[in-house]
Amino acid sequence: MARRSRVNVNEEDTELNMTPMLDVVFILLIFFIVTSVFVKTPGVDPFRPEANTDKEWKPTIMIAVNDLNEVWIDKRPYEVDEIRPVVQKMKDENSKAQAIIIGDKNSEAGVVMQIQEMMQDMDIVTRVSTN
Repeated sequence: MARRSRVNVNEEDTELNMTPMLDVVFILLIFFIVTSVFVKTPGVDPFRPEANTDKEWKPTIMIAVNDLNEVWIDKRPYEVDEIRPVVQKMKDENSKAQAIIIGDKNSEAGVVMQIQEMMQDMDIVTRVSTN
């Protein structure tokens, strides 16, 4: 004697609702986009002398000074007295910002020192690289 199921389920009636899963995926995507930190590149690659030691450093603000003493931030040249609002805006975007100043070996040390002092005034951890 064959047993029959008491529950009669049609396979056509079952349907998987994907809307809640898509909502969760989009919320996660938005979360990762909002919390990500983007590094602003200086836009010029100055010639740097060789260094004996180098430690890994992952700055979020990169500033380059070329041999003509132009200050480059985010692929745009600036004068030394013009960069404070630009750097402040970057610091506002990321309160834990760290910076690196990349100086060309033919740039004036005074320009690099002015930028470093400004960064210290703004409480931004800064490292100077010439390699």
